[in-house]
Amino acid sequence: MNKFILSIATAAAFMASGAIAATIVSVEAAGVQSTTIGFGQTAVENFDALPLLPPPNMQTPVSASFTDFGVTATFSMTSILAADEFGGAGGIGNQVAVRQTGDFDISFTGRPLNYFGLWASSLDGANTVRFFQGLTLLSSTNLTIIPLGPLYNGNPNGNFLNQNDSEKYAFFNFRVTEGFDRVVLSQNGGGGFELDNLTIGFVPEPGTWAMLITGFGMIGFAARRRRIAVAA
Repeated sequence: MNKFILSIATAAAFMASGAIAATIVSVEAAGVQSTTIGFGQTAVENFDALPLLPPPNMQTPVSASFTDFGVTATFSMTSILAADEFGGAGGIGNQVAVRQTGDFDISFTGRPLNYFGLWASSLDGANTVRFFQGLTLLSSTNLTIIPLGPLYNGNPNGNFLNQNDSEKYAFFNFRVTEGFDRVVLSQNGGGGFELDNLTIGFVPEPGTWAMLITGFGMIGFAARRRRIAVAA
């Protein structure tokens, strides 16, 4: 885990809006594998310090947590793999892979967050990011509905350069205006959801964020807001 402060250099921006909350999504330039948003507080988890959990244990939950700037993040996952052609930022270290059908669940305590970022690789139509506040679903984004050009095709790293060139590799920034305390990264069929460099933090108010990404273009797409009933 480490912290960084860098300058903003988003390649494109999109907005998913619900009845009350809004989620603004920006995509870093092709090949960039960490956020370049350089304001507020951020912390990164790259999973390199955790032991590998390779097949055949891919469906065995693993839990871990870290604490930074007053926030404790607790996460569970189905597998931790070494970097390969399908994922792993920089082509080194570890990655999380949610295989076939499953969730990578991250809960936060301490205070609500309004920023989340991740390096998502080998994208397929089942790769979905959902934000919650308590039991309320704030937004749900299928990463493949965000149009990415051919520069995002294939692994951009070292020994894996240009491998798996039929799928996209990109770093996504999410600004959730209402604040969230849980993120669920879901793979609902298909091959897998490979991810790395999970980033949490705080960013300025929506008006400031909007000014920073002005000029990169915006496209709206709907994301429904619904309440999840508490099981009896």
